[in-house]
Amino acid sequence: MIDALATGLILGCLAFALVAFGTAIARRAAGTVNFYLALVTELALLVQTVAVVVHLIGGDRPAELGTFVGYLVASVLLMPLAVFWMIAERSRWGAMVLGVGFLATAVIVVRMQDLWSTVGGAGG
Repeated sequence: MIDALATGLILGCLAFALVAFGTAIARRAAGTVNFYLALVTELALLVQTVAVVVHLIGGDRPAELGTFVGYLVASVLLMPLAVFWMIAERSRWGAMVLGVGFLATAVIVVRMQDLWSTVGGAGG
């Protein structure tokens, strides 16, 4: 994993969740800004995924490979699902779902980083 990218993803997801929850608290539907924040998050997740696949091909393996791969797949699928729900639910609840998606993504990346730290000698 790219440690700096993982840290950026975690902090970005937490900040983006605040924006999404702020939109919901303001009783507004999620809009273009929320969409683009989710897009940036997804692009960063895809870059991280490519880096992880390169490390895996190179022989680095976390102790719990199956769990790690599950988190990796979930991290890439979660944002598109949250955005789809946000678009389908054109009320403040769509923004709330997106906020929860950002929080869940942050937790997944933290867990992936924890699992990756069990790789012998692999850092960033």
